[in-house]
Amino acid sequence: MGKIITIAGQKGGAGKSVTAVNLATSLALLEKNTLLIDCDLQGCSTQWCGINGLDYNYDLASVLSGQAKITDAVIKTKVNYLDVIPAGFNLFQVALKLAKNHENEKILRLFLRDIKDEYEYIIIDPPSSYGFLSVTAMTAADWLLVCMSVHHNSVEDFHCLLQAVKYIRTTHKVPLKIAGCLFNRCETKEDVPSFLEDQALPDIKQMVYDTFIPEDDNIKKSIDLKIPAALHDIKSPAAEAYLSFAKEIHFFFNLRGVL
Repeated sequence: MGKIITIAGQKGGAGKSVTAVNLATSLALLEKNTLLIDCDLQGCSTQWCGINGLDYNYDLASVLSGQAKITDAVIKTKVNYLDVIPAGFNLFQVALKLAKNHENEKILRLFLRDIKDEYEYIIIDPPSSYGFLSVTAMTAADWLLVCMSVHHNSVEDFHCLLQAVKYIRTTHKVPLKIAGCLFNRCETKEDVPSFLEDQALPDIKQMVYDTFIPEDDNIKKSIDLKIPAALHDIKSPAAEAYLSFAKEIHFFFNLRGVL
């Protein structure tokens, strides 16, 4: 049974979409069957996987509007073991209609029952907000991976995220859990404890992964090329860090007997 992980990062610049693409790719490179679902109408994850509108007939909007089965929207990528369900701006109108009923926040979770067993990991990239699509993406998940950056204040963001988790657990009876916190764009490992102390967040130290993603120009270059970092330069610091993190998160689930 697949592990469904939504990447949480409620402020732009935290590295949410970059993490979604590169974690999914790294898991695939470790030969774990992985599905990446783009739940953001900007379609960043879709584009950064090298997918454009000519590559598919159906996307997430087609699924949520009932025009296609979820299996119809799955696209094979150039990376073995990695599939993608793309998104585009047409998701905007679909979300507006569905948002009129809060029960629809469970819609993606219900659709994923049909394909959950086909993948070891399902990674969901939501918008950076607490709107319908973000709540839907979190409600679909069993776990949240929180992206953080030492370049942004995070106290209020983290507390808002905890309130959203409480809402989902209470309203939809979903046992949503936090898998941990990943820090992006760090110069050194010492940046993380210093940041947590400055932000008055020492209590989450035990939730922070050993792996951190370093500041690396190769990330921007890979985005410009619309490919994951590992396909641009697998030996770049960021690509190696994402591969290390994929191993760490796989160990996280293995240790807890989730596999």
